Amino acid sequence: MPIDVDEVQRRKEIAQATLAVAARDGARAITIRAVAKELGGSTAMVTNYVPTRMALIINAVRAAESRWRTDLEARVGELLGKERLLATVEWNLSTEPDDLLLRTLWVEMLSSLHTDPNGADQREPRESRQEFLDAAAAAGVPDPELAADVLFLLTRGYFISTVEDPSFWTTERATRVARAVVDTLVGR
Repeated sequence: MPIDVDEVQRRKEIAQATLAVAARDGARAITIRAVAKELGGSTAMVTNYVPTRMALIINAVRAAESRWRTDLEARVGELLGKERLLATVEWNLSTEPDDLLLRTLWVEMLSSLHTDPNGADQREPRESRQEFLDAAAAAGVPDPELAADVLFLLTRGYFISTVEDPSFWTTERATRVARAVVDTLVGR
């Protein structure tokens, strides 16, 4: 008789195990075998839900993205206008303990796009840019489309910069940049 497994829960467990392997041994150590070992089961326990190494990485990043959406909403809450725009940008330019690890995985995921065009989710970047567009329009930015593009590129560049040199690109440095950019876009 087959075991009844909650697929959503199993994917979450696999995501957590993937992050645990990466945190302990580095992103290159992520393999189906290593994640299965972390879970205390067989490789089939993983491959029945996540069939490849890149799928492990994508699963872990997507699990984080859902948490990020919740965190962002909690951060901006009922803020309006320029304050909401600034809080949205500052949140995107912050670094929590797991963020550097997830950004490393995100960069690896993006690097596979030349061999697997379906390897990255196009929904998340579009949602992120839309959040900037909505916040910029609500803040009265004269050209909200341009503002959304600038802010999207700023935050994506920050993600890569924190992977390259995390000690230099601190949250404090990024906050200073965020305020300068938002002030310029809104027009003091």
